[in-house]
Amino acid sequence: MEGWPVAGHDRYSYHRVMGRKREVFGSVTGLIALALLSGCTSQVPDENPGSTQIQPTDGLNSGIHPDAASTDGMLLDEGFDENTLDASLWNTCHWWQDDGCTIATNNELEWYLPRQVKVSEGALHLTAERSAISASDGKDYRFASGMVTTGPPAHQRAPRLAFTYGKVEVRFRLPAGRGLWPAIWLLPASENSRPEIDMLEVTGEDTGRLRLHLHPKDDSAPSIGKDYLLPGGASLAGGWHTIGLDWSPGRLDFILDGKRVWRLDGKEVPDEPMYLVMNLAVGGEYPGDPDQSTRFPATMSIDHVRIRRND
Repeated sequence: MEGWPVAGHDRYSYHRVMGRKREVFGSVTGLIALALLSGCTSQVPDENPGSTQIQPTDGLNSGIHPDAASTDGMLLDEGFDENTLDASLWNTCHWWQDDGCTIATNNELEWYLPRQVKVSEGALHLTAERSAISASDGKDYRFASGMVTTGPPAHQRAPRLAFTYGKVEVRFRLPAGRGLWPAIWLLPASENSRPEIDMLEVTGEDTGRLRLHLHPKDDSAPSIGKDYLLPGGASLAGGWHTIGLDWSPGRLDFILDGKRVWRLDGKEVPDEPMYLVMNLAVGGEYPGDPDQSTRFPATMSIDHVRIRRND
């Protein structure tokens, strides 16, 4: 399928949590955006990925993990080989967290908590389970779930790891079930709503469909997306798969299990520092709530995460 304009679920537009002390939004000063790239946005048929050029990261050295400055351009090589999460690199909520967090404006059913994030047997596990929670936003939630980010740990704090252009690779295993919404995506270090790059979105009742999106920085610009259907009725749930993003000036290549499944070219491609988010959402206006057939606990597992400058 070719890429298509999307009007719908820009994930970060849901991030404005409307509970108490959560009306601080907009850009954080001090981050310098690169000039917009010239040309029009276009999509290219699937083929082998081409070469890319790397650009500086706007001096966000405070957002680079100290152990990641290797001579081969590797910013992060996380295999989750220890039995604890590296708290110097990973947050367990969005930057607006207050004893947990959620996506309130999508009416999601989960409250993200650190206890739902575990590292064991060489993998990271983000688990959603039924749990009655009276949250700090004054609402009650029916599910607890897990997420991690390399972004700012709090408002106006530097991200744990942010980068401009590079290659991202995540090996993952997803759960199935109506109302489950696992995702792997990038957000701007500036705390702005957009741009947003969705490397992977899968709804639990349609696990043979990989959903990819770019929500441009300009709020008035239409979002662009692609659905990639796995051949032969295959599913992304159950077994291990690898999603990749090759991000270079004016170009995004999305790669599933070694095959490029979408290329997006043009001026809408982000050109500013961004960070990684991985989460397992439950319910909401999108993708809809679980039903009796959905089994809990449900777990999204991550075997490794690699981020490399593509120079």
